[in-house]
Amino acid sequence: MRNTLNLRYSIGRPVKHGTGILRSQPMALIVASLILLAQALSSESGMAQSIRGEDRKYNSSSPAVNHLTLGLDLLKAGKPDDLYYARQNFLFIINMQDDRGLKPEAYMNLGVVETLEGNPDAATKYFYEAIKLRTEYPEAYFNLGGVFYKQGLLKKAEEAFLKAIELQSDYGRAHYSLGFVYLDQKKYDLAREHAQKAADYGVSFRTLKERLAKVKQ
Repeated sequence: MRNTLNLRYSIGRPVKHGTGILRSQPMALIVASLILLAQALSSESGMAQSIRGEDRKYNSSSPAVNHLTLGLDLLKAGKPDDLYYARQNFLFIINMQDDRGLKPEAYMNLGVVETLEGNPDAATKYFYEAIKLRTEYPEAYFNLGGVFYKQGLLKKAEEAFLKAIELQSDYGRAHYSLGFVYLDQKKYDLAREHAQKAADYGVSFRTLKERLAKVKQ
């Protein structure tokens, strides 16, 4: 079984360490920035009540914002039915004329849904659609790297994580994940370098360093 990346799924579910990559922890993808975005946008004034009655959380004047917020909440819940309805909300945004510029988020989160449901080809397609609309999208590249790593496509995973870091140099989880790619490639110096950068940028996971400590080189 491959090493775990310990990619943190930050819309609500903690990740255990030292397990098989994404197979035993399928909720391991990062969408933290989208949560922050949704929280910020959903605070706008307005009385739109097209989602969940009069819940003030979904009372933005923009339907696109409401659907993104609800979709993220359902994605956070993570059960099969929740994922189904999360998909419907993200598709709704993609088909809107006034999407408030949220189509990239919708496509990326569709990729997350497909990943959680075990559909890597569909996930990859959606991540690329997100990148097509927003070329500088580190989270999309990060998630893309996670899918490639799970498939054993180390070179593609490396390229995706490197691109995420190029776009956001302090992306600690991308450094951490890249460290595992280099560990698998037996490029131990590079693995140690990125493990240290991950720690410098606030990633507290110890699994990568512990495994590197066992390498006699």
